[in-house]
Amino acid sequence: MFKNYFKVAFRVFSKNRLITFINVFGLGLAMTVGMMVMIRMQQDLSYDNFHPQSGSIFRIISLYHKKSGEQWKMATTSLPLRQQIADNFKDIRAVVNVYPALGGKIKVDGKEFYLNGAFTEPSFFDIFGFTFWAGNPSTALKEPNTVVISQTAAKKYFGNEEPLGKLLILETGETFMVTGVLNDPPSKTHFDYDAFASWSSVKQMEDRKTLAAKSSDWFALNAAYTFIKATPRENKNRINAQLADFAATLNKNNTDGEITFTTQEFDKISPSGEMLGNEMNGVSPWGKIIAEIIIAAVILLAACFNYTNLTVARALSRAKEVGIRKIAGAKRIHVFVQYVIEALLLSLLALCLAWIFLSFIVRYAPFNDEYEFIPSAFTYNSPFVIYTIAFGLFAGLLAGIAPAWILSSFTPLRVMKNLTTAKIMGKVSIQKTLIVFQYSLSLFIIIFLLTFYRQFSFMGKVDRGFAKDNIMVVPLNGIKAERAVPEINGIAGIRSSAAMSAEISKRFGGMTMPAWTDDPQKSLKLQYYFTDPGFISVMQLKILAGNNFQTKGTASVIEDILINEQAAIGLGFKDYRKAIGQLIKTSDTTQMRIAGVLKNFNYESPGFPVFPLAFRTSKDACNFLYISVGNNVDRQAIAQKVAATLQTSLHGITVQPSWLDEDLQRANDQTATVSLLGYLAFIATAIATLGLLGLVTYTVQVKRKEISIRKIIGATEKQLINMLSRRFIKLIFIAGFIAVPLGFLAGHLFLQNFVIRTNDSLLSAALCFAFLLCIGLTTIISQTWRAATANPAKDLHTE
Repeated sequence: MFKNYFKVAFRVFSKNRLITFINVFGLGLAMTVGMMVMIRMQQDLSYDNFHPQSGSIFRIISLYHKKSGEQWKMATTSLPLRQQIADNFKDIRAVVNVYPALGGKIKVDGKEFYLNGAFTEPSFFDIFGFTFWAGNPSTALKEPNTVVISQTAAKKYFGNEEPLGKLLILETGETFMVTGVLNDPPSKTHFDYDAFASWSSVKQMEDRKTLAAKSSDWFALNAAYTFIKATPRENKNRINAQLADFAATLNKNNTDGEITFTTQEFDKISPSGEMLGNEMNGVSPWGKIIAEIIIAAVILLAACFNYTNLTVARALSRAKEVGIRKIAGAKRIHVFVQYVIEALLLSLLALCLAWIFLSFIVRYAPFNDEYEFIPSAFTYNSPFVIYTIAFGLFAGLLAGIAPAWILSSFTPLRVMKNLTTAKIMGKVSIQKTLIVFQYSLSLFIIIFLLTFYRQFSFMGKVDRGFAKDNIMVVPLNGIKAERAVPEINGIAGIRSSAAMSAEISKRFGGMTMPAWTDDPQKSLKLQYYFTDPGFISVMQLKILAGNNFQTKGTASVIEDILINEQAAIGLGFKDYRKAIGQLIKTSDTTQMRIAGVLKNFNYESPGFPVFPLAFRTSKDACNFLYISVGNNVDRQAIAQKVAATLQTSLHGITVQPSWLDEDLQRANDQTATVSLLGYLAFIATAIATLGLLGLVTYTVQVKRKEISIRKIIGATEKQLINMLSRRFIKLIFIAGFIAVPLGFLAGHLFLQNFVIRTNDSLLSAALCFAFLLCIGLTTIISQTWRAATANPAKDLHTE
């Protein structure tokens, strides 16, 4: 029996190739989105699932509430908290800090690499389930300047050589010996570090001033992740009470606000109900996961409904087959099973197509690790294949049950007697509503996508208030700026060069300090960079009042600084000219004199407001060189000269110069998001068009006799096309009436997030509607024209 079901199904597919292709293509697109979400969920739910007794592990989180009303909830704590817990909390078995301050360029056997690491202690391996490939967990991090690296890092740094005993040289000059190698974890982990260095190194590095001094700073709450292991788990409440008591004691010496510590269950870090400041890598909020599931479900339901539409529309041509089967003795269940099997086979074909689509998407850069939507390391595995097959069968049942139920309900006498006029979908109001919804959704996404693209294109071209053309940016990698600048300025084609502490093409990479003139209670949150006097002229920043730096922050008691207009206003100077020569103070008792006021420039992103900013001078804090070159200079050649010159100064360490205009363009490049939105827009439009095709096809099938009679009594093809098409064109215009204002409003609200933004454009929204209208008209007229030009005798020959 089942053999006959499959035989009939493949005959139907072969006879109706176009409809089969449309169904497979539509379901395949929808399943692709579903599988993308499945991969995301599999990744999100697999983080750190290999640690034994993870239910007994807790993370300490911080809440800082300032008297001004600001508050921050952070995943990190201050470094001294770890020792306080170890000495005074009796309900814990172990406590450890993970201090992610080990990083930057390193040198290994003369080769340069980038290291992402953290400081920790041997108890880390007692709490968590990381295992050693080489080395002793108890002693590997016992001594200062020792480091344990991952197996992946060991292969990258040393190849097939023995890693134990090898040296890693940081750009600060610190040297670490490899004393252990960790096996790569069996699943994703939030501790995605190349190396763990010994905790005993921290204080020594602070004393040598190669690491910021935070060991005794209780208020540096952004320093480390603090974990404890408690047993039994019910001790959590007692631990929270102890943390609250200690925080109350700590707050007695805090005049700026109030600190609170509490525990967070390790299993609940990700997925998380809320996002914390300084969160670890890979943490996804539940809201994001649920939103992705809803998007996939909506797209799948739309594709399944389209399948129902097309199946029922084509069923009129198979109604006689159903009638003959039932007259010959087939029961309703037999017909029902036939249609369900056809739907399941189609869904499995669609699943194969979805796997093909997915294989391309996984390898497409905007969807891989850089965007973190689908990891590029993803490979098909047995659980995933099983889940996707189950998903495909579920989609087939979802798509096939409704038409199978409807079509198996045909009565033999009715379909044999009045086949062509059998209305099996009522007034199709549900179908029309769905078409309007699908086209509205497609148009909404397209309008928003165009607004998104226009905004970021505009941001890439806008004048940000500083020079960006012909500016080369070079990381100094530890070389003194005062040595590099004279050497670079001697190269032909170089106009001038200057040093700075960060890359201006990226999000703010400077530091922040409280600053005030008279009253510390009225302090200003002042962001600042370190630079040298030449930076102002290299970047063509405009000084509105005062002068450039008069000192270089050397042995002078008072340090000259430059501030922007926003900082002058924040410090209480309504007239920025009155700020010149005024002294400001900071929390470290440093006195600074305002030497000049700069015109506001956008140092973060054109979309962000300009915050109070200062430039300070320092010989040792400048890590990047900004080089102005001539207009007609060969970029590649001069970049090679600069790299070669600095490589000599850096004793063999390779530098990678970049160009500021290209860096800024990359920073504003939203190819990943545009690709994702574009893919969703394509799927939504394709499914909407397939739905419209199904509804038009169904209507034409129902009206075949009416069309034939009208044509016999004199109706022209133009009149017939107009009669059949106008109701569907009306649906598209209704969708436009709904989606154009909503899409325009969404784009307008999106643009309000940017200080510098492109203009709203109704014309762009109208063009999007025209584009979608053309697709709809092509779909409608292609079917109505075929019906209008058909031979009426073929439809009336049985009458």
